[in-house]
Amino acid sequence: MRHITDVHVHVWDLSRFSLPWLDDVPELKKSIGLDDYMRDMGQGPGWRIEKAVYVEVDVAPEQREQEAEYIARVCRDQESAFEAAVISADMASPEAARRLGAYRDHPCIRGVRHVLHVDSSPKGACLDTTFVCNVRMLGEQGMLFEGCLRTPELSDLVQLARECPDTPIVLDHMGNVDPVSIAAKNSTPEQAAYADQWKRDIEALGALPNVSCKISGLNVFGDWSSETLAPALEHCFDAFGEDRIMFASNYPVCQLSLGARPWVEALLSITTALSESFQEKLFSGNAARIYQLQR
Repeated sequence: MRHITDVHVHVWDLSRFSLPWLDDVPELKKSIGLDDYMRDMGQGPGWRIEKAVYVEVDVAPEQREQEAEYIARVCRDQESAFEAAVISADMASPEAARRLGAYRDHPCIRGVRHVLHVDSSPKGACLDTTFVCNVRMLGEQGMLFEGCLRTPELSDLVQLARECPDTPIVLDHMGNVDPVSIAAKNSTPEQAAYADQWKRDIEALGALPNVSCKISGLNVFGDWSSETLAPALEHCFDAFGEDRIMFASNYPVCQLSLGARPWVEALLSITTALSESFQEKLFSGNAARIYQLQR
């Protein structure tokens, strides 16, 4: 039995929180709870979800503190699969340091995510002086920063990580990569340029010891196979090494493309020939260390 820690799970209660972005995703515009996650993904043949990390769900800005307080209570519940959480903050705001200071040494809050793949965060937004100072502050507090960017903007995260060497930084979803372009055998010039730039940026991030990578977020629609996914995955394995990669589902967003269970099973298949040590680190061991899971 492969015991899995999932480091990227979203759930939300629309009676409690407002998620404006759901207006553009009607398939997900409903309350989705931990019970739904465990039903859709809790266990399969030869594997079982043992632990999970909650990742902020981009609530309306005025509800960020309520979201953090709510998920902290959930994580403290010994019956909950959630053992840690990554909360939301506006890292471009001078007020971020004051607000996040409350979470120093918190038993459940492990880090902060500021979504950078939206119109309000253009290229270069995370390199603003205030933003950089706030990311440095996270490291001083023993917290990590999660970077979720558009693929063409990964070089911004490279520079941010270099400027904040004492802050652990986690790349979400392998940089939101398009695996079809990476795997294409007869690629178009556009696909070739895209793949070349993504590979270079992933290698640059992997060369920085404070950066880890979530193996998740592959948006593939229609027919696909493990062969479609493998080239992008293997490039991340090589770039980050076996100590800085972590399994993640991106549930429930993954249900719009790959699907939660097919994603787990594809990754298990792709890594089956690799060492037991590699698989244990990918599916649970690295998550326990990087997110300081206690239970």
